[in-house]
This record gives sequence, C-alpha cells and structure tokens, in this order.
Amino acid sequence: MQLPHLQGVRCLCAAWVLCSRFLPSEHAGIWRVGQLRGGECGAACFMVLSGFVAQWQPALELRQLRRFFLRRFLRLWPAAWLAMAWSLALQPQLPRGSCLLLLQWSKEEAMQCPNGATWTASMLLPCWLIFPCLSSPLCRPCPKLTFAVVVGLWLLSCLWPVDGPVMAMPSFILGVAAAFVVQASDKDETVGRMHGILADLIAVGMATVVTFVGQTDEYHRYLALPTALFFLLATAGGGMVQALLRHKALASLGDATLYVYLFQEPLFESLAAWEPKLRHSAEGFVFFVLLLWLLAGLYAAFAEPWLLRMACAE
Repeated sequence: MQLPHLQGVRCLCAAWVLCSRFLPSEHAGIWRVGQLRGGECGAACFMVLSGFVAQWQPALELRQLRRFFLRRFLRLWPAAWLAMAWSLALQPQLPRGSCLLLLQWSKEEAMQCPNGATWTASMLLPCWLIFPCLSSPLCRPCPKLTFAVVVGLWLLSCLWPVDGPVMAMPSFILGVAAAFVVQASDKDETVGRMHGILADLIAVGMATVVTFVGQTDEYHRYLALPTALFFLLATAGGGMVQALLRHKALASLGDATLYVYLFQEPLFESLAAWEPKLRHSAEGFVFFVLLLWLLAGLYAAFAEPWLLRMACAE
C-alpha cells in the first residue's frame, strides 16, 4: 500500500521549518505569531512520521537487519557529513571535530555543531536501533491495546520530558503503534468516511494552533499524539486533507525533504555571505527555498539511488 499523502506531510513539515527559521519576520504576515514554534512543530511531526513510515513495510527477519540499517545509514549520514563539512567551511572557527561527531544531543552541544539541522541524524539513530524490536511479531497481536499502552507511556514522557539521544523516541514509537492499528483495521466504507472527517478536523486544529499560538513554550511536545491520530485516521479513511496532501506536486516535493533539512543551513549561510540583504528580503527567501529544494531534489534523484545500490549489492 502506497502512502503518497505522507510525502505531502513531509513537504508541509519542511515548509514549517524553513518559514520558522529563515522567513524575515517583517514579511511573515499571518505566520508571524506562529513563527517561533512552527519549526519545532514541523520537526516533532517528522519524528512521528518516521516511525509510522518505518513500520509500513514487511516484518524484518534477522538476515534483513543488516540491509535495513545499511540503507538508512547510506541515506542519512553521507548527506549529514556533507552538510557539516559545507557548514564548517563557512565557519572555520568552530571545533573541527564537530564535523565528524554528531553532537546534537542537547542545546549546549548544538552550539558547537557546524550545522544545527544535523540533529535529525542524532535523534533518528536510537529510534532505528530499537525499531527491529518494535516491529517484531510479539507486538502485533493486539494493535489497539499496544497503541493505548504507547499513548499512556507517551503521556508520562510529556510529564517528565528528557533531553538527549532518546528525546524523539516516544514520538517515533507512537508513530509505529499508529501504523500497527491501521494495518490491522477492517475496511468499512462508513467507518472510513468518519475516519476521514475526524482526520480533517485534527489537521485543521493542528494547523490553527501552529499558525496562531506561538508564545507557549514547548507546546510542540504535545502535538505527537494528534499527529499520530491524523496519520492513523487519514491512512485508514482518507478525507479532504489527505486528498490534498497526496497531490503529485506535494508528494514529489516530499521525496527530498530529508536533504532539505540537512542542506538548509549551509546553503542559506552561503547565500547570505554572497548577498547580506538576503536575511531581510522576501524575494531572497523565495529564491533560497527554490534553490534549496532543487539541490535537495538533485541529491535525492542522483546521489541517493547510487548510494542505495551499494546496500542492494551487499
């Protein structure tokens, strides 16, 4: 089963991040209120999405684990190291060891990293390490019960949030559990329509919060559950938002979002060094976004398949 609407979600999350980080506030318009938290909300949704998509594949056997990890390593780390080396060339005063060490475990260490967006690599690594255990047949017999237990544990993680490598793990596991429920659900047209309506309401509610509630610290932590519910309901039942997100244009842009995350900072700093007024220009922001997606798309279209062939050859 293909999930093109999730590629549209990737595109939306990347747009949230870019607008939050680089759109000049004087040109933000209606987005100005939510600009402070939009990027963090996009990143939080991306972690739930990573778990949901990872589960949407056949159960892993022991002999497939090596290929599973190798494919993910080859997709992520070469691009992450390239992005860090690119950033380091623009900021030579930073510790050179930071280029090879993924130090995005906390805000303090992030200040030493030449590319702040490489936190993605650090957060996904522990999630991938535990994923084979999560996808085992032992977790599948009662998907709804599993989802309820995971929701309870996620609520506890909200009460006692942690920093460091496991920070994104509750959101990732929530996405995996939501995928369990969808895979085990029965196809009923009436129930599917209700699921679609609920998915639309959740999506509109989340978009409203992200756009108009910008001053509440850390509220993005609580978006993981509605995000997982949206993925569950939209995948099982459709809906108008799901139909919009699965549009070919959005889905195509979503294919390259991993590299949009990784290349955003060094590209912006390169353009700003060439044209300092870029930081306060709406036209410059549009040019930056188009160029960024072009470079990310070229990497996804040419470099990524070449690297993944190495995994298939193993």
